[in-house]
Amino acid sequence: MSSQANKDTSSSPNSTNEYIIDYSGSLVADMASLCMNEPYSDVEFLVENQRLPGHRLVLATRSEYFRALLYGGLAESNQREVPLEVPLEAFKLILGYLYSGKMPLSTLDVDTIIDVLDLAHLYGLQAVESGIGKYLQQNLSVSNVCTILDVARRKNLNQRAEECLNFIDNNGSDIVKHDSFAQLPKESLEELLRRDTFAALEIDIFRAVCKWRDNHPSEDFKTVAALVRLPLLTVQQLVQEVRPSGLFEPDQIFNAIGQVDTGKNLTYRVVVLPEKNVASEKHLARRFQDEQNHIVFELRNLFAINFIELIFQYGSYSIRFEVHVSCDQTHWNCVGSKSVYETATHYLTFKQRPVRYIRIRTAPTTNVLSLTAMYEK
Repeated sequence: MSSQANKDTSSSPNSTNEYIIDYSGSLVADMASLCMNEPYSDVEFLVENQRLPGHRLVLATRSEYFRALLYGGLAESNQREVPLEVPLEAFKLILGYLYSGKMPLSTLDVDTIIDVLDLAHLYGLQAVESGIGKYLQQNLSVSNVCTILDVARRKNLNQRAEECLNFIDNNGSDIVKHDSFAQLPKESLEELLRRDTFAALEIDIFRAVCKWRDNHPSEDFKTVAALVRLPLLTVQQLVQEVRPSGLFEPDQIFNAIGQVDTGKNLTYRVVVLPEKNVASEKHLARRFQDEQNHIVFELRNLFAINFIELIFQYGSYSIRFEVHVSCDQTHWNCVGSKSVYETATHYLTFKQRPVRYIRIRTAPTTNVLSLTAMYEK
């Protein structure tokens, strides 16, 4: 008779006319009922002044860590009481998993989940590590990503931290306005402010940094303030908000105003999305005509772009068009021009640059059917 059990049923014939008695579901339930219960226990874990009974055979079978701890000849092998310096709630969840093979995540707060992840790594529970990693990646949000980043940094969980940074890069506008941003430790805040891909409006960053200062009055604020990119602010913002704050010397503000006026050597923050097509029609905030009746496309973010595809519609005559790009509609740069003779798709390739606005200069009767701006590696 086969001993394989796949589902919780009573005895029944299978395709080969064998009979299987299968109550594996009740076996799992019985095993789970032993978790942190006294009957038949032969070890007690002392965690944060609580005693948690356990069963050496079960734990050693389920984890190499506990096998070495409880049967490896260490002092704990002969002790009834085993003290552990671990977070209590996370350890209880680990015990529950070792006895039942299950672990709920959706009801747990971020700190507890990270604690469990830390213990899973320590105990060699790769299935738990993998499951939590996928859960965190799928459930990153504006409200929790700063907390996850903070905990991941403290525990040296580099992969989790990188996932958080990528999420923050692509949602910077919302994250700088969330209360959790002002709770970040100084090291994490400075790491974000150094990133060229942390794509948020600099005025929102400035306001968030001021709020962070209010929440951390004992911290040295100079190194944080130095990471605010003043030349990315408008002259009006520099005069009306930055100067009254008293956070910067007058010379710093004057120098920033000079850079704003020239538009040169500005250290922009840009979005670099993983997908190739970052600024097609569906990504555009709007299409409009400027005062000179040029067609202008406004992208929803400041993107790193090096390629533009255009499709025109016009008559049988030839036309000439020029394409200019800008971050602020003040300083325009021409990235290409062509004379064309028929309705077709036209391509422009240029050196990567930050772009928020794309202006098309051509004949008034010419219709731009579509525009796609990309970053191609």
